[in-house]
Amino acid sequence: MPTLDELQAAMAARLSDAGIAVESGVPTRRDPERARLSFSQRLVWAHQQRVPDSTANNICLTFTYTGDVDADALGRALLAVVHRHEVLRTTYHPGEDGGEPFQRIHASFPPPVVTVDLGDAADPDERLRRLVEDAATEVFDLATESSIRLTFVTLPPADGQKRLAVVIAMQHIVWDGMTLPAMARDVARFYTAAREAPDQELTVDALSPQIADFADWERDRFDDTDHSTDVAFWEDQFRGAAATASLPYDRRPENPSEVSARADRTLSPAAEKGLRALAAELRMPPFSVFLAAYYLALRQLSGRDDLLIGSTVANREERGAQALIGNFSNSIALRIRGRADDTFGDLVRRVRAVTDAAFEHRTFPFDEIIEIARRVTGDETAYPFDSLVLFLDQKIDGIHLPDTTMTWELADKGRVALPLTVEAFMHPDRTEVQIGYQVDLFDACTVDRLHDLIDDALGTAAVSTPYAAATVTAR
Repeated sequence: MPTLDELQAAMAARLSDAGIAVESGVPTRRDPERARLSFSQRLVWAHQQRVPDSTANNICLTFTYTGDVDADALGRALLAVVHRHEVLRTTYHPGEDGGEPFQRIHASFPPPVVTVDLGDAADPDERLRRLVEDAATEVFDLATESSIRLTFVTLPPADGQKRLAVVIAMQHIVWDGMTLPAMARDVARFYTAAREAPDQELTVDALSPQIADFADWERDRFDDTDHSTDVAFWEDQFRGAAATASLPYDRRPENPSEVSARADRTLSPAAEKGLRALAAELRMPPFSVFLAAYYLALRQLSGRDDLLIGSTVANREERGAQALIGNFSNSIALRIRGRADDTFGDLVRRVRAVTDAAFEHRTFPFDEIIEIARRVTGDETAYPFDSLVLFLDQKIDGIHLPDTTMTWELADKGRVALPLTVEAFMHPDRTEVQIGYQVDLFDACTVDRLHDLIDDALGTAAVSTPYAAATVTAR
C-alpha cells in the first residue's frame, strides 16, 4: 500500500502535469527581474556567443489544423502562454565587466506574430514549406529579441473544412524535449477559455516556481555541494579512452561549418520487430537496444571497440518542473567498450549499465565535463563526444484543439552543432530515425550506410548472437 509521502508525491505530480502550481523545494529567486543562467541556459548562450549566426539551436514546429479552428482564440491562447511562462519573456546578457552572464525577466515582452493568407495561393504547400524553412533558419538575438516567434498561415479548405498552420520557432534556450507537453496543456486550456469568452481578457494564473527560480536554486545547490564523486566519475570516463572524436569522417577540414543536411528513415519491418522484441526479451528500455545497435554500426565504420557517445537527460525530477516551458536538459558522455566474448544481449546489458552509471551524475554541468575531458586527455580542444543519440519512446503529442484534427512536424534547421546527431522517435507502429550531419565532414553515402548498419543490426541480432558476429554487411 502506498505511503502518505508517496500519495502526496503522486498528487503533486498530477497537479504539476495539469499546470497547477505546487509546493516545491525550489525557493523564489532573490531578484524578480534578474537571475543567473542555469547550466543548460549557459551552455546554449555560450554557443551563441561563439557562433553568432548559428541556427543549430533553433527549434521550429509546424502544427496544421483541419476543422473548426478559431485562429483568433488560438492567437490569444499562445500570447497567454507567453504571459504565464517567464522564460518566454526573458533576454540574456553578458555580465558587466566580463562578469557572469545573466537573464533579465520582462513584465511584458510580446513575441513577433505574423499572419499569412495562402487561401488563394497557386501552390500553398510549397509556399508554406518556404515559410517554415525561413522560420527554422532565422537567427535569434538572445539579448534583444523574444526567443519565440509565431506565424499563422491560412491554408485553402480541405473537403469544405478550414485549415490553419501555426509555425512556432523557438531558441533551444527556452526548449527541451519535455517542453511540448507543458505548452500543449496550457495552450489547450487557454484556447477553450478564449472561445468561451471571446470578448473577455484571459485570466492567466500564476505559475511558481519559474525557470529563473530553478536557475538560481540550481547554481546555489551546485556551489554548496561537494562534487568530488562526480569529478572522479567523469575523469574515469576519459582516462585511457580512445580519441573523443571517433566518427568515420570523410573529410577533416580545419574549421568545418555547422551547415548540415538531414537523412530521415523509418526502420524496416525487420528492424522494428527486432527492436521491440529484443527490448521485451531482455526487459531493457528500447533506448538501450537502439544504442547498442548504433554502437555496432560505429564499430564497423570506425574499426574501434572503445567509443564515446553522447546523450541527454531531462533533469525534470523536481516538483513543478513538468509544468514549465524551458530547457532543463543536460548532456552526458557514455563510454561503451565491447568485449570479444559478449553476445548482443551482453552488449545491451553493458550499454544499460553504462547509461545508468552516467545518469547517477546527470546534474553535473556539461561545460564542467568538457573541461574534465580536456584535462584528462591533454587535448585543449577535445569535446566529450562527436555524436549524440536521442531516443524518444514515450508519446509526445502536439497541441490538440477541440473539433479539429492536427498534424505536426519538426523542421530541419539547416545547421547542427555536433558533427552527427541521431534522433529516434518510437511511435506505436513505427520508429523514425533522423540523422543530421555536418556536410563539411560527411558525404551523404556515409550517412546512408550508417542508417543501413543500424537497421541491419536491429533486424538480424538475437540475444544470443555472439558480439564478434554482430557485425553485419550494409545493403
